[in-house]
Amino acid sequence: MTLSQAIHTPPEGPSRAAPAPLLPPSEGPSPGKDQDPGCNRRQQIDEWILPLRAVAAARLDAELGARLRRIAPMEHCLCVLIDHDCAGLDAMAPRLHGTMAPELQRLYATLIAERDPLLACAGQEWRALAGTIEEHCTWIQQQTRNADVIRSWLEHVGASGAVHLVVVPARGWLSRGALFAFFAQRPSEDGVFALFYAAQRLAVTLELRYRPYTAALLAMRFTARELQVLRAGLQGVADEQIAHQMGLSVATVRYYFKKFKHRVPPAIGHLKPRELARIAHHLGKL
Repeated sequence: MTLSQAIHTPPEGPSRAAPAPLLPPSEGPSPGKDQDPGCNRRQQIDEWILPLRAVAAARLDAELGARLRRIAPMEHCLCVLIDHDCAGLDAMAPRLHGTMAPELQRLYATLIAERDPLLACAGQEWRALAGTIEEHCTWIQQQTRNADVIRSWLEHVGASGAVHLVVVPARGWLSRGALFAFFAQRPSEDGVFALFYAAQRLAVTLELRYRPYTAALLAMRFTARELQVLRAGLQGVADEQIAHQMGLSVATVRYYFKKFKHRVPPAIGHLKPRELARIAHHLGKL
């Protein structure tokens, strides 16, 4: 199968079902005697991936590689996460973790990350891109004029014994990216789908690691009236108009915004209430 076919052809058989929904770590599947094998597999992946949030920085890359190899027997891996548009937050540099050689990680971060067609395509298509390294290189050559750096990067990785590459989109609450998994042998379809789920859990786990205040925001609960006010603020509606629409005083509307601001973790307490509401919206709370 060519790379273009791998991108555009849906998988056959029972694995055609959509990927499992992205769940916060505290809401993972609970065991039960009637669980299907896929549910048990996701629970097992959670047990391997979610503890990475607390692993010491010096051990993180090695632990990440070891745990991903339990899911699929890969040679090397690289997880790339980049902030997506979320007004008010200080943008972080791309975060790279994995077992790939440090010099190749640096090369990717400095010269490839911002214009990687594989990274962009995986996110846009929302599917794994699977093929040999040579197939990926051929496809890249067709997509961009300056493909030499990316080709060289892939070929250097392949020189260590990897032949196949699967690029799996990874999506957290506040970041987007991909998991690059390099294999000596073509991975199974089940292995690719397991990596798809693992990549989403990994994105969430690393997000909680780099922005621990998201856990406190996810735990927040709002009254129906608070939700109405905050959602209106997301639309850019002025305080006076919100008050008029809801039959409240302007002072009451401002009280709800002030109350919300005082509840958020100190790390982001300097942001304005509407900026905080936008973050909460990205986290699925509004």
